[in-house]
Amino acid sequence: MSTILSEKKTFSPWAKGGIGLGAGALLLVLVGLLFPTAAAFFPLVSLWCSCVLFYGALWVLHTAGVELDFFHRAAIIAFWAGAVLYFYWALGRRQFIYAWDYVNYIQKQFNTEAAFALGPVAGFKYIISTFSEDYTNFITLFTEFPFCLTAKTGDSYAFAQVFCVLPSLMLMLAGLTIKIGQILEVKNKFWYFIIGFSWVLTYPFLRMSAMLAQPDWFGLIFAFAILLLTLDYRFEKLEPGRFVLIFLATAAIILSRRWYLYFVVGYYFSYALLLFVSSAKLAKQGQKGLALRRVRNLILFGVCAMAAMVVLLWPMVSKILAFNYSDRYSYYNVGGIAVELYYHAMRTGLLNLILILFGLWLCVKRKKPSLPVLALCELMLSMLLFTRVQNSGSHQMLLYVPAYVILFLCGAAGLAESIEHFKIPKLCFWVFTLLFAVSVRCSPLTVMALPEFVIHAFHPADLAEYQRLDELTYDRKDKPQIQAMAQWLVEHLGEGEVAYMIPDDMLYNPGHLRNCDLPNHALDGKLPDSFSVPGTHYFPTGFFDARYVVTADPFPLSLAPDTELGHRFNAVFLQLRETTHQQVATFDMGNGTVFTIWERTTPVTREEVETYLHEFDAENAKYPEMFSSVVENWLAVHGL
Repeated sequence: MSTILSEKKTFSPWAKGGIGLGAGALLLVLVGLLFPTAAAFFPLVSLWCSCVLFYGALWVLHTAGVELDFFHRAAIIAFWAGAVLYFYWALGRRQFIYAWDYVNYIQKQFNTEAAFALGPVAGFKYIISTFSEDYTNFITLFTEFPFCLTAKTGDSYAFAQVFCVLPSLMLMLAGLTIKIGQILEVKNKFWYFIIGFSWVLTYPFLRMSAMLAQPDWFGLIFAFAILLLTLDYRFEKLEPGRFVLIFLATAAIILSRRWYLYFVVGYYFSYALLLFVSSAKLAKQGQKGLALRRVRNLILFGVCAMAAMVVLLWPMVSKILAFNYSDRYSYYNVGGIAVELYYHAMRTGLLNLILILFGLWLCVKRKKPSLPVLALCELMLSMLLFTRVQNSGSHQMLLYVPAYVILFLCGAAGLAESIEHFKIPKLCFWVFTLLFAVSVRCSPLTVMALPEFVIHAFHPADLAEYQRLDELTYDRKDKPQIQAMAQWLVEHLGEGEVAYMIPDDMLYNPGHLRNCDLPNHALDGKLPDSFSVPGTHYFPTGFFDARYVVTADPFPLSLAPDTELGHRFNAVFLQLRETTHQQVATFDMGNGTVFTIWERTTPVTREEVETYLHEFDAENAKYPEMFSSVVENWLAVHGL
């Protein structure tokens, strides 16, 4: 009997985890069948997806040969607790109204909740239907829980990411720290992990988008997974399990945000180039068989993976191939590669550049140049590709973060390995850098990674206006006035009536009025997006449908005034308004800006519409489908 008991099979932790996730999936199927419109279904799906993601992250670490001991796990928990406190403090000390890109995912979350309220089929169909869009609903699967338990404001959406995104992200980041330490054969593992992990975790542009309710950093989970699975893998043997994980991570990062494709292309090209060069060296050393096997396996996997990716993501791929992003996004290309290099220098900062030099010194000393070469090659290639379309904003720096993480971790290795020489100054340098990094203002206009006290004390005079706009948008003092104006529109707009707001600027835009009192958004469908960016925004026929028109004096112009379209539209309105509208309300924002609401008094005529259209003859010649075609369709529908 004892022999039988001793031979009884026990399940490994991996098997137990898989069984648990499988049981959870079956439970979700039952709930979906028995209670298809239950409010708890989508949050339960989200919780299950997050568990799958965490399990997958652990599996990636296992496949990559990375083990987390008690010290690593304790450090992750401690840093995560610190992140919770940081987000709670940073979000609570400002007044930020989420608009433009900063409300995009919150709105998607609301829309996905509404779809799942109709049933599981409608919910999943809605998510899949967005796979051809520039912003998919893939991330909403993971952010619904614990967002569903919050007040559903913009700040609570940002804070919820600490629980649904950050754990898996920190796990992958810790694994990557260990993996690079293995490759560089770091001996001082304690200081290396503490310095490296804390340094990359506090890098301001890692958390910048998260602080503004843009969960784009979610894609870094899969970027770090790709690095873990490939950095020291040379395709010497076929590993189907590793291949599946690489493929899934690549598909997931593309679904997270379209522009992560620039990282994918840049990294895989650089990685393949590195492998070909190393294989050529092997062939010269007489190991032709091994070199050919490496190249054969890489090509075999690459061709199969690319074919499968095209099939899986064909809606997105077909749109990318058919749409001229470099033409339509030219407004955001403010200087090409020269400006991009300047942005990178400012966003990286002097302290991080010093750290990178430590890493280059160590890699040269130990004759292990592959990591910095790979990172720099990927960084430059991705940068060259991306700047063909536009220059990067603060959140788009995320596609460069994997390369910077490699460089920072190499630097942490160099610092840790030489820590016994001038130990106190080096530790002070590290601690000062962390304090400096966590105090960086995470605002929409952040270009330089500087703390607020530095910005206030030392910003150049020629940046005074920029600084003023940054303060006005990051910590708003006019939220009560914006809420009052929004409430006026809610009270005065009848069924089927709409208003149109001419300013569409970082300082003031329709999104501020729609989202100033989240989760209430009573102006949805009553206040459409406005018109400001050439090649991106269509001619605003909604202006002619509007009962009320909202404009401001002075007209806000934080965008490029030479190409911004809204102020030109406003100039025509100022000429015609006395004959078409009457003033009905004003709102003083308390910062020098006064909003006026005008009510239409005369029916729209073809002559009026064409007067506005002729102001944009140059844009119409370039984008007739966005101007004259839109106008003619509107006129035809309205019998004009």
